[in-house]
Amino acid sequence: MTVEGQSGSSSGDVGPTFLAPLRIEALAARRGAGGSRVDRIGMGPARASAARARLERTLVAGSPVVLLGLGGGLVPDLVPGEVVVAATVELAGGGQPVAVPCGADVTAILAAAGLRVRCAPVASSAAIVSGTEARRDIAGHGAVAVDMESYWCTPLARTHPFAVVRVVLDVPGRDLWSPATALSSSRAYRSLVRVARALRHWSPVSVDGSNLLEVGDL
Repeated sequence: MTVEGQSGSSSGDVGPTFLAPLRIEALAARRGAGGSRVDRIGMGPARASAARARLERTLVAGSPVVLLGLGGGLVPDLVPGEVVVAATVELAGGGQPVAVPCGADVTAILAAAGLRVRCAPVASSAAIVSGTEARRDIAGHGAVAVDMESYWCTPLARTHPFAVVRVVLDVPGRDLWSPATALSSSRAYRSLVRVARALRHWSPVSVDGSNLLEVGDL
């Protein structure tokens, strides 16, 4: 099946649906994921919310979903190309974190594939975060990475095994538009491909002890 914004096999097939906000992220996911479905959802809260509403209607309940894309690092020990799997997702600046139960499972798979990965809180912002002070403010609430879509997609976790995976592109002291970040973009792209390849057959049988077919009743 191939339609605008989507590619790969039907949602009834084994393996996850990959959600990718940007074109470059979708290209990396398609390269690594083989025949898995890849859905380019667009950047930012509005597009993420619209995509989530559409997917809630069209995806088979209980089918796994991976939100895969680039993210900004908030703490100094992160490096470009490193992978952050969300343990929780919250709005930048605080608020009630949303748990992502599949985070530990996905982290173990990626670590076994040789990726540099950690499972940690992720924050979502309505705007691009730049500057050391802005990053420090968000990190003060516990997050190690920031994106612009994950929080608005987390309701999918009510009916699907759901994971958020972000590959670090920019870090404190090296903002998104800096020459140093441009040089590290190829490393981040390669990590996206490797993540998709490692997760292309991910199909957990349970989430928090509930059978896959019962996830929609959580």
